[in-house]
Amino acid sequence: MKRTLPVVSAVLVLGGLTLGGWLYTTHQQVQRTGVSVYRALVDDGMPLTPGVLDDPVFRALPAPAVPPTLGRYVPPKQAKPGATSGVISGPFLDPSPPRPLGQQKIHILLIGNDQRQLGSGRADTILTLTFDPAAQTLYLLSIPRDTRVDIPGHGLVKINAAYAYGGASLQTSVVERFLGIPFDKYVEVSLDGFTRAIDELGGVDVTSSLNFDLDGQHISRGALHLNGPEALVYARMRHDDPLGDLGRNQRQQQVIQALMKALGGLDSTALTQVIGRLSSDVKTDFSPSEVVRLRAAHPYMLTGQKGVKVQGVNQKVGGIWYYLVSDKERQRLHLLLR
Repeated sequence: MKRTLPVVSAVLVLGGLTLGGWLYTTHQQVQRTGVSVYRALVDDGMPLTPGVLDDPVFRALPAPAVPPTLGRYVPPKQAKPGATSGVISGPFLDPSPPRPLGQQKIHILLIGNDQRQLGSGRADTILTLTFDPAAQTLYLLSIPRDTRVDIPGHGLVKINAAYAYGGASLQTSVVERFLGIPFDKYVEVSLDGFTRAIDELGGVDVTSSLNFDLDGQHISRGALHLNGPEALVYARMRHDDPLGDLGRNQRQQQVIQALMKALGGLDSTALTQVIGRLSSDVKTDFSPSEVVRLRAAHPYMLTGQKGVKVQGVNQKVGGIWYYLVSDKERQRLHLLLR
């Protein structure tokens, strides 16, 4: 089965982050496009499923100095100040009014499956974006798809299996459980959107550290301008990479960064048209107005990017290869991103 980077086309939904004045010139078209790609997660809101944000691994840590956003988990309107709701409490449920958009961290999950249609197969790419206004940094964290996690009802399995079991909703909650962090938004894309997204933008610029051949394509070391099929090969190869899946994750992040830069050159009309043509391959709970507000509140997103690695070990368990991540490493990632 082919492996690729379908998630980079998800950045098209976030492309409005690189453009000012989007709604001013193409308001109606943007709204129509927003409707065509919008899909809410089925388990948004309270109460939470036990274990999503109340894992003892993270409860043992000091409370954050600044309470994190609840993300997609919104307490009932009737909740009184100081009261708890659902199964979470303490640092994850703060009754104080939310801070302005530009003063709080924003967590976004990008999910790319390995099939030509949404809602089938497994998650081929799992990437988190954390906007940190205090550090003026956009953190990009790629979670290896072989990471071993406990999914209720399914036992200890690879983290990307969550998508096969329950689509974007379950995949999102499993990542939240793994990191102990609530996500504000998600973007889901299919495999088919990848090559078309790259070609729609006229290709992307990357710098390769490897020479390799795959599926009839040759990738050489050095600065490259890749079209869709070439970018697919560049993003999915892992067996010839000394770092394996971790090296693949680094190349995924490189393509995403290049794609975001390329989107900055589009005017609002062209961007909206591109998203519209890919609407069957992209679903998200972002609204156009939220994209614009996020761009205005986090102008550092193109110049302050930082990749983050999940530290772990590859090990065979029961005859299956997994990527094993310790609780200590989960705590490190939690403290960095929360």
